[in-house]
Amino acid sequence: MTVQTTSALPTGSAGGPPRAGGKSRVLLIVLSVAIIVGGIGLLISDSSGFEYYKHVDEVAKQSTAWQNKRLQLHGYVVPGSIKKRMNHDVQKLEYKFQIENCGATAEAYFAGVVPDTFKDGAEVVLKGQLHGQQFQASEVMAKCPSKYQQAGGSHPTAVVRCSRDSAEKGN
Repeated sequence: MTVQTTSALPTGSAGGPPRAGGKSRVLLIVLSVAIIVGGIGLLISDSSGFEYYKHVDEVAKQSTAWQNKRLQLHGYVVPGSIKKRMNHDVQKLEYKFQIENCGATAEAYFAGVVPDTFKDGAEVVLKGQLHGQQFQASEVMAKCPSKYQQAGGSHPTAVVRCSRDSAEKGN
């Protein structure tokens, strides 16, 4: 006499572990897509972490479009424009200066300690925001002078400094 037994549990192919049912698989896919879409939406909506990297001439052309947006502004310190004073109320040095690129200039303000390489003609990147006609910097980064720079090391005052290749080619 032979007895056949059958199992009430579902099995995978070749008697392996049980497979996920159709509803579980759909739920898993829907949940995964929802998490991905939610993450992308969060990244897009939280633009406070974004900063635009612009040259002075780009911002000068459309200054109203760049008002109160976080920027990294690239240019050169206009020789003779650096003015500094001690603000005794907050015990910080304040700097007012101009930066230029491709013939356009912008007024800048910074309160704090500037790098040693910050001087007339220095190539700088300022982090901050444009308020009215003045760029208020929260950080100043000055490029180290090149060791391949000619003797004398400073830029002549009459030279138009332009750091973008497209601007130099007339684009």
